[in-house]
Formats: sequence, structure tokens, C-alpha cells
Amino acid sequence: MNTFTLQIASATRQERFAEVSSFVGSDASGQFGLMAGHVPMATVLDFGLARFRCGTTGDWRYLALPGGTLHFADRSLYIATRSYVVSDRLDTVRNALETQLAGEAQQRTDLRHNLDQLEKALVDRLWRMEAR
Repeated sequence: MNTFTLQIASATRQERFAEVSSFVGSDASGQFGLMAGHVPMATVLDFGLARFRCGTTGDWRYLALPGGTLHFADRSLYIATRSYVVSDRLDTVRNALETQLAGEAQQRTDLRHNLDQLEKALVDRLWRMEAR
């Protein structure tokens, strides 16, 4: 059986999966699939779910990620992303992705609030400097 190696890396961790027989993901052009004999390629993955078959059982494993880069060459698939979740259970990946999305939404809200406060402080300072 023709297989390839999948390596997934984020800022905090990385994993390697041997004997991957196929990978299904999506990019700006839509959904695509890779198998061991595929020509070399590189693309930017969309936010969402991907899946791959691993090992002798051929069961699907699911990969949730907020986008990333994919490079396939020489029987190796490399994915680089900010963060990711891998599981053989779709509901586990879905729950982890929802939790991650909620956390990122809260971070964006906090960041927006901090930027608003900074902007207000700068405007106040400029007014005081002009008044001198």
C-alpha cells in the first residue's frame, strides 16, 4: 500500500503520523484530496475540518484548524498552523474547535476594548498638550 507521512506543527506542539493513505482538506478553490502518488503541491488551507486515513485500519482521523499552510512533496505532507486539534472522533474535534473559537472571540473582544482605551488615552493626552 502506498502511504506518506503527515507532520502537523503549531507554535506550541507538533505531531507526526506515519502510513497515511489519504488526506482531504479544503482551500480557496474548494475541497481536495491527496494520496501517496500525488504531484508536489502547496496551498493555504481554509479554516475548518480536514481528515486523513492513517495506519492499517484505514479509519478516518479528523483535524480541526484555523487555516494554515500545506506542502506535499516526496511522500511527506507538512501542515503549519497556529493551533490544531486531532482526534478519531468527530464530536471531540467539533467541541474543541467550538471552545477554541469562543476563546479567540473573547480575545478579540478584549483586544478591541484595550485598543479603544488606548485610543481614548492618546486623544486625551493630545488635547492636554494642545491646551498648554
